[in-house]
Amino acid sequence: MILMRTFNFVVAFLLFFLAPSRADTWNDSSSESVKEFTALNTRLTAAYEAEDVATLRTLLAEDHIHNNVFGSVMDKTTFLNDIESGVLEFVKYDTPELKWIVGKEFAIATGLIEAEAIRGGKPVPATKFRFTRVFVLRDGQWKVLLFQNTMEGNPPSAR
Repeated sequence: MILMRTFNFVVAFLLFFLAPSRADTWNDSSSESVKEFTALNTRLTAAYEAEDVATLRTLLAEDHIHNNVFGSVMDKTTFLNDIESGVLEFVKYDTPELKWIVGKEFAIATGLIEAEAIRGGKPVPATKFRFTRVFVLRDGQWKVLLFQNTMEGNPPSAR
């Protein structure tokens, strides 16, 4: 619960304090920034699908936080070890829907992931996820600092 509040605070801070002062775009597909980040996101998702740990190692920040659909908080090493050891396998990984906020030293992607994955020998029980991914500029290179995803679905109706 505290982690979720911290995550929400960080995203709110970026959206409300940093974005208005420097944000180039919110999903303006003609923007050079959006084209650049969409290409970076495509490289990242291809590395997930191929389980290309070497590429993922270069694209994730050293202090990367990966919040998965099961509510687990993983650091970079733990997340990559799961892929490398075969605990986590990707069969398919695509982001057909993307929206962006791009600032001078950060970018936020949100949208839809369509994926098929196996965790611990069992299929992940969903194939569509809503996600938020935060990129930061570190030593002249864009890195993924934070990832959060949630299984897509409708909330239960009120009785």
